[in-house]
Amino acid sequence: MRVFLCTLIQMIMWCGYSIVLFLSHHDHSFYETILLFMFGYFNFLVAQRLHLNKSIALNMTLSLTIIYITGKALIG
Repeated sequence: MRVFLCTLIQMIMWCGYSIVLFLSHHDHSFYETILLFMFGYFNFLVAQRLHLNKSIALNMTLSLTIIYITGKALIG
């Protein structure tokens, strides 16, 4: 149940990241990359806050980040 809740929260966070990118479409790609790492780290902290094992939290965060980046690249 904690893994499902963490996945749901991280998906909501990535939706928030998409909204932030949409609102700041004039920013350089460097700042978007820094923001990506900040959101990824925050998602990792949320996973740890839900008392998940560090390795599970890291694997879940990395896999959802890769899924988000792949989906963003495919959609445009």
